Amino acid sequence: MINLKIIPESETEKFGKLELIDNDKTLLKMTGLAEFSFDNQMKEMIKISTYLKKDEEIQIEGNSDNFKCEVSCRKGAVDGVEFSELRYKVENISSGILRGRFKITFKVLNCFNPRWLIPGIFYKDNNAKLTCWKKFPKFNIEPELGNFISNQWSFSARRAAMPVIFCWADEFMCAIFTPIYFSHGNPGFFFHFNGSETEIALLFPYTEEPLSYVYFRNFKPDFKSLNLNKGELIKFSFKIFLGKPDLHNYDKILRWFYHEMKEFNLPSPWFTLEKGAELSAYGLYNWHFDEENNVIFETRGFDNVLSLNVGGKDTRKHMHISWVSGITYAFALMKYGYIIGDSNYIKAGKSVINKIVNEGNSPAGILWSQWTAENGWTDGWNPEPELTQARTLSEAILFLCRAYQLEKNKGFEHEKWKECILKNLKFAIGIQNEKGNFGSYYNSNTGEVKIYEGCAGLMWIPALIEGYKIFGEEKFKNSAIKAGFYYAKFINDEFIYGAPEDAFMVPTSEDTYNAVISYISLYEITKDKTWLDLARKSADLMMTFRFSYNLDFPEGTILNMYKFKTIGGDIASPVNQHLHNYGLICVPEMLKLYKFTQDDYYLERTIDNICFSLQFIARFDGDFNAFKGMMPEQFYYVDWIRPVGTILTLSHAWCLGMVIYAFVSIFESEFKDLIFQKIREFCQYEN
Repeated sequence: MINLKIIPESETEKFGKLELIDNDKTLLKMTGLAEFSFDNQMKEMIKISTYLKKDEEIQIEGNSDNFKCEVSCRKGAVDGVEFSELRYKVENISSGILRGRFKITFKVLNCFNPRWLIPGIFYKDNNAKLTCWKKFPKFNIEPELGNFISNQWSFSARRAAMPVIFCWADEFMCAIFTPIYFSHGNPGFFFHFNGSETEIALLFPYTEEPLSYVYFRNFKPDFKSLNLNKGELIKFSFKIFLGKPDLHNYDKILRWFYHEMKEFNLPSPWFTLEKGAELSAYGLYNWHFDEENNVIFETRGFDNVLSLNVGGKDTRKHMHISWVSGITYAFALMKYGYIIGDSNYIKAGKSVINKIVNEGNSPAGILWSQWTAENGWTDGWNPEPELTQARTLSEAILFLCRAYQLEKNKGFEHEKWKECILKNLKFAIGIQNEKGNFGSYYNSNTGEVKIYEGCAGLMWIPALIEGYKIFGEEKFKNSAIKAGFYYAKFINDEFIYGAPEDAFMVPTSEDTYNAVISYISLYEITKDKTWLDLARKSADLMMTFRFSYNLDFPEGTILNMYKFKTIGGDIASPVNQHLHNYGLICVPEMLKLYKFTQDDYYLERTIDNICFSLQFIARFDGDFNAFKGMMPEQFYYVDWIRPVGTILTLSHAWCLGMVIYAFVSIFESEFKDLIFQKIREFCQYEN
């Protein structure tokens, strides 16, 4: 049982430190009630003066030269994880205006190897072995600010997919949750470990330091302050959770928060999924498909006049074989064409796949990562030249399997497609090591595994299983199972990383999608509950990236004017802090997970994700300054490379392709009517 206790600071003082104790063992310690940092860098501690237990509530009072503080505390629990909720009222009792911020700090005792989680933006050290060359916040005891490495960080709470910070010690987990808004602005989170002392804290209002992850402000620290007039009150609250050191304990708190907030945080799609798919197919075909080269251009600019002035450079005339273009979306467009009877879409999809299969073979005998107008077939966005990334290749083969099976069902045989599938799947089996690891990067000329670190090879699992289903080769199934056991350690460690080419060895939302797809595929062919449990864990980790509530946006920004809803959107990764809709890639697997577990949470959050994706697809020429059928990739929910409330004014092929893929997946699902109806209902809301 968790208890609050006040410990005297000295023999002469009656009250002093507040401690959270479990079975007579102190876990967290707090000196005073709050510290106020003035803008002139002076600090003032509000010390505890009185303590009274009344019924089920504890009343604490504190004073300092300038402040009077009242705190009420009550205890509760969320699915076995106990919490103490503290509600603060702080009054300015000075004779003038006070400017600064409050900090509530908890020392985490006996914690010499802390592990952090701030949903969507910070996971462990935030980069496996600190190998990513990009500048974004990472943790290490030895700071190296030039590379964004520090032993302490603070962030605005609105950066997180859920406003909570977790810290795991050896013997327990602690977490602090605070509402995203308080009486005077947005709160923030702080954590620190210097090798001997661990701290987590809340800031009212937030700071972002030692650097802010904001490109257009040159990463300068951001210090927010509040002005308190004489007699003015500031109010804020938070919950402190304490539980067992199980790394999956975060899930209980995330589920609680989602269900607590759900009634007041509804999605508001602009139109039905049927309409979204129609607009997306129009945009993908008319703005991204290039009939001359039989490719899908990755981006197209909204502004055709700007495009003329810069020689079309706003159009990225590149095509990855999957991920941000390629087979994944050619398959979706082709399948959609069959559903609605549009021969142009069918022909376009086939032509893209034919180009990749017939022309895109590297010297290693596998597919090249991408085609570009400048260089033809070449490598992707990798840490060094002459590398092929496993996720890009394996996702392409997975969707090539699905395209091949679709065509076979329609009575068409594609020998070249079949040959490509078999050649690449046999390559995967050939390079798989004895542990089951497929590696993450291969030499494009020799096929040799150059980098084993990370989880980019995860998507070979469903690709091999699809191959097994089509061709019946047991070695495909056996290789997938072997890999399932190997990659399970990443899922159990709640740290899956390395999927996207542009986020080297960083934990990302895309890693969690790949894990869900992989372990549902394994469960389907084996019915082994081990794989279902891993699929659940993967889906729960995915939800740490998914917004559970709606943010407000600054007046006059495009996201404010269009009443943009953040619920259901995923933070791409700690390195790419924007919202995106790539989560639609695992819609079929999430529906299967719902079916296998009967857990409504997975269905509800999948519908949220679909509804999120039915915003900002241009309904007509001129809609949000785009052309009909265009869709941006990046929605800036915080300051990052662009200001909060703005969007990236480029249409992205993959965003449109994912909406089409969600439609064709649900169209075949037994939950089709339920989901389509739910989305229609949400279309009526004007939140």
